[in-house]
Amino acid sequence: MPAAPPEGQPPLFPFRGRHLTRTLLIALLVSALAGLIMFYITRAYVIFQAERNVENLLLSQRAIHLYVQRDMHPALYRYQAKGELSKDFYAPELFSSSYIVRVQHVFYNQARLKAGLPEVYYKLAADNPRNPVNRADPQEEGLIRRFNQDRSLTHYAQIVEENGKRYLFYAVPFLANEKRCLKCHGRREDAPRQLQERYPGQGGFNETVGRIRAIESIKAPLAEEYRVMTVVTGALLAGVLTIVGLFIFSRSLQRTVGERTEELVIENQGRLRVEEELRQLNQELEQRVAERTAQLEAANQELDSFAYSVSHDLRAPLRGINGFGAALLEDYGPALDEEARMYVERIQAGCVRMGELIDDLLKMSRLSRGELNRQPVDLSRLAAEIMAELQNATPERRAKVHIEEGLRANADPVLIRSVLENLLGNAWKFTAQVEEAAISFGKTEENGVITYHLRDNGAGFDMRHADKLFAVFQRLHSPGEFEGIGIGLATVQRIIHRHGGRIWAQAAPGQGASFFFTLG
Repeated sequence: MPAAPPEGQPPLFPFRGRHLTRTLLIALLVSALAGLIMFYITRAYVIFQAERNVENLLLSQRAIHLYVQRDMHPALYRYQAKGELSKDFYAPELFSSSYIVRVQHVFYNQARLKAGLPEVYYKLAADNPRNPVNRADPQEEGLIRRFNQDRSLTHYAQIVEENGKRYLFYAVPFLANEKRCLKCHGRREDAPRQLQERYPGQGGFNETVGRIRAIESIKAPLAEEYRVMTVVTGALLAGVLTIVGLFIFSRSLQRTVGERTEELVIENQGRLRVEEELRQLNQELEQRVAERTAQLEAANQELDSFAYSVSHDLRAPLRGINGFGAALLEDYGPALDEEARMYVERIQAGCVRMGELIDDLLKMSRLSRGELNRQPVDLSRLAAEIMAELQNATPERRAKVHIEEGLRANADPVLIRSVLENLLGNAWKFTAQVEEAAISFGKTEENGVITYHLRDNGAGFDMRHADKLFAVFQRLHSPGEFEGIGIGLATVQRIIHRHGGRIWAQAAPGQGASFFFTLG
């Protein structure tokens, strides 16, 4: 049990009885309400991000459909017109975009499984399918009718649960029939002979122009998103609880000082003896009250500053864990075995790393949400400034740097600087083990589209893992080889996407890496 305070000294927490119960109940209710609000806000944000990821995947599938229908088909029809292909020739591997996308998605899921990721269900569901595998279920048939009735409806999303696991079910309308689609989907007798022989029924035929005949649907697992939601909500709630605790402590200090001041006044009135002693005692009391008031004001200012920091930076839980780890090592270090000390040190290292992750996440969030202020930017000059800073930081490095002159872009100068700092910084970092590093920055232009490229002759990476390259906290090299936490390229990708561009990479282990990006 804690020791009682000395006689004549007020308790640290003077709350008693109903006042204490009421204060704790209010604190718990506020914390519970705040936790509930933070949970739903975090959940809405996580689901929103999941929907965007699924939408991006569907857009990539849509691009394949469009490529087959608007590029491959015209080419095949030209070959037929030239007599290089039979006019009745038909093969789903060439003519059926749904077949091609379905097979491509099988390869996509195989790659996800190799990368340790769960499969993503995909289906092109039609109410008049040519292939039975594309037959829509009742829910999908209802969505096809709904998309046809309301053309302003762009998507449908719902969280579903199957076998105890949550999934995001997301569906978009397939491309509406165009006149050229009726070459294979119009009257059966007008279709290529080989197509009629392959599909003897009426499925896929007798379609009309303008009708949406199918939907593309995806069921994406949400396990990882819910884990993130739990971690973020827990951290936020811990911060709120800390603020509530500090508020109670501050009120306790105020009440303690008030009661003590009142006791001193009463006590001094009873001890008055003579006028000189009274004046001296009053002077002492005034000085003590002034000091207590100044201490209280300083304490309140510190508490307000600390609460502000906690509410904005979410550092309090990490500091607590790290501090207790240090205290444990300091007070009980000799009593702990080597393995126990290693565990405590790993906890402290995790706190430091979590703080860095929060910093970078907040930085990435600010970069992603800020207003886009596009204006002409001299990329050549900007890249030269960044490389000069890198070379000045490590003058012992030998590097051959080539920056093409006259590289310009219409972009946000702050955000595009962050892009070049990350890309050039990575090139500088991953060429550190090369005797003479070579880094180049230039552009190519094709069909009016400018593509910027940044190449190096550094460590490179295996393209089999390229799908992890722009993911948050994903690294293709161990921390022992190269420092970093794996958020720079995710930031770059978000900025490029905000400019309406795209970014991709080519590399090989030990043969350097090349990054390409456009700016819309």
